[in-house]
Amino acid sequence: MKRLTLTYIVLFTAIMAAFAAPVFANSGPVFWQGYPSSDVMAIEENSPIVIENENLVFDFYDIDSFSYSLRGKVTATYEMLNPTQETKTVQMAFPFVGKLDSLLAKEIAISADGHELPYDIYIGDVVNSHGSSFQKKEEDASFDFASIISTITDETYKAENFAENEKGKRYLIEVKPTTDQRINFAVDFNFNPEKTKVLTTGFNRYEGDGVNTRIAAWCYEPRTLEIFVLGEDVDFEITGFSDGELEDKTDLFTYQLSEQEVEVKPYLLDYIKKNTYVQNDDSIIKKELDKSQSYNNQLYNLYAKSLDQTFSNRSGYSSEYDLIEKENYERILTLVYTVEFPPNSTKEVSVSYRTAGTMDNTKTAKPLHTYDYILNPAKNWGDFKNLNIEIITPQQAPYVVASSIELAREENEDNKDSYVYTATLATLPEDDFTFTIYSAEKITLLDKIQGSLNKSFGYFAPLVIGVVVLIIVAFIIKAALRLRKNY
Repeated sequence: MKRLTLTYIVLFTAIMAAFAAPVFANSGPVFWQGYPSSDVMAIEENSPIVIENENLVFDFYDIDSFSYSLRGKVTATYEMLNPTQETKTVQMAFPFVGKLDSLLAKEIAISADGHELPYDIYIGDVVNSHGSSFQKKEEDASFDFASIISTITDETYKAENFAENEKGKRYLIEVKPTTDQRINFAVDFNFNPEKTKVLTTGFNRYEGDGVNTRIAAWCYEPRTLEIFVLGEDVDFEITGFSDGELEDKTDLFTYQLSEQEVEVKPYLLDYIKKNTYVQNDDSIIKKELDKSQSYNNQLYNLYAKSLDQTFSNRSGYSSEYDLIEKENYERILTLVYTVEFPPNSTKEVSVSYRTAGTMDNTKTAKPLHTYDYILNPAKNWGDFKNLNIEIITPQQAPYVVASSIELAREENEDNKDSYVYTATLATLPEDDFTFTIYSAEKITLLDKIQGSLNKSFGYFAPLVIGVVVLIIVAFIIKAALRLRKNY
């Protein structure tokens, strides 16, 4: 009886191991690149303004899950002193990395003495990814913020293939199927890319050899298609088809073609407004368009540069997909605002925004989330004193397991499943601030083994672990059966 009991125990252990296998890992990326946040900086060098105190708060309690990174709210509140006998009008800049299509006005707040401040947005270069969804690369993302400030400009982009005030022809094609049958609406035209440039909207098919071009779009119901022509005009040949191969012609449709002349710059700004993929009305790309001449110019520069490069790379042809995809790229964005300081006065300036860290599941069983905060810009001010840091951790990762600054841990009275970490420094540290949060207080050997598997097999780590567990289970069952047979 004891031997049979032992057999049942072994079998029960094997079955439990099999069912426990899924907890070891979840499918999905094992590395997701985040980017550093930054202190505000003065645009002019050698500013006399002194930062008497900075309260820096990372609040992950009410987190927003952005992709595979944990996003939290960062608020930096500065007590700033003008020690001079003169009024100082100070331009300040706050650079960060973000996407235009997910940048929401409600997530950014800039104020002075409690009063909201207006700001201009400057759109910088795209930031290349420093890691894939499978594997972290060795290089780390770095940003030269002084260089970023030097590139802030309201000058209009000078394109090689067109001028901002050049007039082009905007062709609108109103297509209407006359039955329930869908039609594949095709437009054929020839053009010389040295003399003509073409931008299309609404078409999902393109065939071209640099001279002969065919574009097409499926029409299930009435819809409007658009072709914008710069330079020498073109003649269109329009045909309807009932198939995807554009072989079976049909006349079960009607269309109307209209045209108007419009300059490039107003055309592109109107184009952005009508064709953006952004649906949220609180997005900055929608709220600021037409409100700020500076922002309009920044958007024009972004899309004009993209259109110019596409014309050069694709023999004078571009579609809306070549332009609107730029909204989804991670890029350096800089908010510029102005604060006026009377003589010998102090003001409280606050900046609040969302930040996303780097998710790394290549070292541990569950993801490590690391956040970098660039403190060096604070050195551009006249002086800097007293840095106070507070981190309110999330339930998913309540423990700070690494930090460049020694932190004290306290219970979170508002949420018993997380903690509050704090630090107080009289001056700026030598290095920038970085910290990592994790689901457990300590990283165990089992965590590291699991992370090593994630690093080696990426998405397939759960499958590999499952196979290994099943093999172990099979051996245990086999051993148990032999044991039972022998006794």
